[in-house]
Amino acid sequence: MKVLNNGFVELVEYMGQDQAVIRNARRCWRSEAKSEDSDRKLLRHLITAGHKTPFEAMVFTFDVKAPLFVARQWFRHRIGSYNEESLRYCVALRDYYIPENLEGELREAWIAQNESAFDFYEQLVTEHRLPKEQARSVLPVGIYTTFYWTVNGSSLMNFLQLRLDRAAQKEIRVYAQAVLELVKEVAPISFGIFEREVLKLSE
Repeated sequence: MKVLNNGFVELVEYMGQDQAVIRNARRCWRSEAKSEDSDRKLLRHLITAGHKTPFEAMVFTFDVKAPLFVARQWFRHRIGSYNEESLRYCVALRDYYIPENLEGELREAWIAQNESAFDFYEQLVTEHRLPKEQARSVLPVGIYTTFYWTVNGSSLMNFLQLRLDRAAQKEIRVYAQAVLELVKEVAPISFGIFEREVLKLSE
């Protein structure tokens, strides 16, 4: 799913869906499902009552490309596992965030500033043979980075609740919205209820 001018979020792997949560939750009461409706009611009860442990039965791995400043906000959520491309070992790609609301001379100046930083970075790496781990310090925080994020359903709900809040920065909100849309495709009941009952995004 495309995000911002050059980013993306892709759900590359998942384990467990709505039925995994229902199975784990019913173990608590030694109960069995009676109907699809009773399963939905159980999921709604778990979500609205804040009983999140059964949602840990769902695990998702996302491939993310985001501006560095977005990734650093994302990594504050230490309830997941991250594997990021390292600019200590890899040469940075000339790829950076351009806000969609920039126009005319301001947009041109934004691009020129980023291009200048990359010109200097490449000069440091190729001509001066400066180690990549040092040269990267001249790059702006708007450059794109890529990482894998593995997170369970409970921790993902915590992330979504915080990063879809109106107080969150716009750029990370659009990533969180993309993540929500992707997980609703594979666990539609759990995350549909979560969207309506907790996030209440339509209000």
